[in-house]
Amino acid sequence: MSGSSGSSGGIGFSSGASSCDSLVITTQLNSPKPAVVERIDVGDELDVRTMQVGSTTTVVAMHDGELAGGIASPDVQKLRECIADGTNYVATVIGKSDGQVTVRVSAR
Repeated sequence: MSGSSGSSGGIGFSSGASSCDSLVITTQLNSPKPAVVERIDVGDELDVRTMQVGSTTTVVAMHDGELAGGIASPDVQKLRECIADGTNYVATVIGKSDGQVTVRVSAR
């Protein structure tokens, strides 16, 4: 009986790079900043980066260099790790209603 033990399944995240490249999060901005949000339109791309707040590293979305709001998701720990490993992300605005902004975070 022969087999190919050298291949693995194509499902799931088998390596850091591919899992980071394929990570997509759809969420609302957490604690949106009204003065920044009023200048954001559907279709805009926000920079995603980490920010140190006390002893906690948070993931935030920036619009023209200003804090638009935080990224909150069950996958935020993975997102934080991927950013630390060098993957760049963008948050595309897919909805805006009454000061709430919905974004789709994906690798650039």
